[in-house]
Parts: sequence; C-alpha cells; structure tokens
Amino acid sequence: MLIGAMNNPMFNPVEEIETFSEYGMDFVDLTLEPQGAYSQTVDVGGIKRALERTGLGIVGHTAYYLPIASPFDDLREAALREIEYDMQIFGELGAPKVNIHAYTQVPMHDNRWIRERNIDAFIRLDETARKCGMKLMLENTPPHFNMPKDLTQVYAAVPDLSFHLDVGHANLETEHNMTLELASLFCDRLQHVHFSDNNGGNLDLHLPLGVGNIDWKWIVHILKRVGYDGTITLEVFAPDREYLVFSRDKLKRLWTEVCA
Repeated sequence: MLIGAMNNPMFNPVEEIETFSEYGMDFVDLTLEPQGAYSQTVDVGGIKRALERTGLGIVGHTAYYLPIASPFDDLREAALREIEYDMQIFGELGAPKVNIHAYTQVPMHDNRWIRERNIDAFIRLDETARKCGMKLMLENTPPHFNMPKDLTQVYAAVPDLSFHLDVGHANLETEHNMTLELASLFCDRLQHVHFSDNNGGNLDLHLPLGVGNIDWKWIVHILKRVGYDGTITLEVFAPDREYLVFSRDKLKRLWTEVCA
C-alpha cells in the first residue's frame, strides 16, 4: 500500500511535491488546475526534476468540473482537449494512471442522455490515455455515477476503463456507504483509491480520517478483502496540514492492524 496526497492547485506544484516528500508520502496525486498548477503554464520540467529529486511517484488527476458532457459542442470539445493536454503532461511525467470524472450538470436532459454523452467522452479519452502510456480511471461521483447499476453500464460500454474508488463519495447521497458494493463488484478494475471523511448527505467535506462518520477500520478491511494493495490518496484539505499527517499515521496503523 502506497500513501499519497493531492496538491493544492493554487500553490506551486514543485513546492507541494517537496512538502509531501518531507511528510513521508509515497506519491503526489497531481491535479492540473488553475492557478498554480494550470496545464498551460505549469513548469513541467521543474515538476519532473522535483519527482526525481524526492523519489515520489505520481498519479494523474484532472479537474472534476470540466464539462465533458455539455450539450454545447464547442464547450465540450474544449473540455476534452484540456484533458487530453493534461494527459500528455502526465505521460511526460511518467504517471501510470490518470482519473476522470463524469459531468452531470446538464439541465433538462435525462439520465440516459447524460450517461451516453459521458460514455462517448470516456471512449475518446481512454484511447488518448493509452496512447500516452497510461490507464484511464473513472472516479465514482454522485448522483449518477456512484451506484453499481450506473457504473456497470459504463464499464460494459468502455471495457478498458479502470475504476477509481473514492470512499468519501461512496458515502454521499446514499442510505449507507457504498464502498463494499463498489469494491466487490469492480475489484478487477480497481486501480486507485481516495480517502477523506464526511458526514454523509450531499457535502463532500474532505475531512481528516475519523472526523466524520465513515468507519475507516471497516473500509480498510474491505480493501484488504478484495485484495487491494495499491495507491491511496489522502484527500484531506484542511488548511492545517498536521491533519494530513495525522490521517497518514491513522491509515498506516489501520493497515497494519486490520486483517482481511
């Protein structure tokens, strides 16, 4: 199991990498977003040297708000091009995998239209990712891409698409945390995991582990039971990064204590 953290895109990503190295992280979950980590202006060479200097690995992360399923074709095309440009950067940096998010903010269109529009985008982006030497992962997100029945239809249409499990998202807009169902059903596609706490409902709070209502001992048990031992990003966005270190230590302890 490897533990990483996501950079704050408002800051210099080189400095973020140096900080995560000091915290004992194994990798950076690099998100390319404005202003500090915008793909069009980011110092790719500087990031590459920082990764080499620190020995940190890298996982690619794209902005969740890019409208890849917009009904406005020109807007959608611009969003797809941005992700494809991100992928070229991640490929240059040696990232083995990159995530995407479904886009669902499409008023007056039904769920089937939204799903099919996203699937069309996933097919195109999967081809681009493979050309860049990476696996493309879909992150589970509420409301339409957070349940087994919805994701099953997506994976049937895009056979090479990998699964990125966000445990915090699995706790939102649902009667119970869906991690068990999602991890069990898509364990053969599972390539990456995000950890952050919340209190359910519809607020993705990105709290430190143990602050919300997620049972992290049970979550670790689930991952071990399905045989997962890969990368886990702590998406803990507290301004005081001592909470990130606290979450790292808690995860390490649980991973050692919990049996499959």
